[in-house]
Amino acid sequence: MGFFSGKNHSAGYARDRMKILLVSERIDCSPQMMKLLRNDLIHAVKKYVVIDEPGVTIQITQEPPVLHAVIPVLKKRDA
Repeated sequence: MGFFSGKNHSAGYARDRMKILLVSERIDCSPQMMKLLRNDLIHAVKKYVVIDEPGVTIQITQEPPVLHAVIPVLKKRDA
């Protein structure tokens, strides 16, 4: 049973990537546009707080089409 357990994770990741691709096509958002969106979000949030940039992820869900951003905040930026 444990022999096939790694395969389930790969299938889940592939399914999630496919969902993101389909939704991004549905809202006409290319992978390059997603990268620009991620960079713009980072730039805007960094004005107010210190964040863990490598930990920032964005994802679009399909039903309903929603953009989810995970932005790990390290601390408040000094004014």
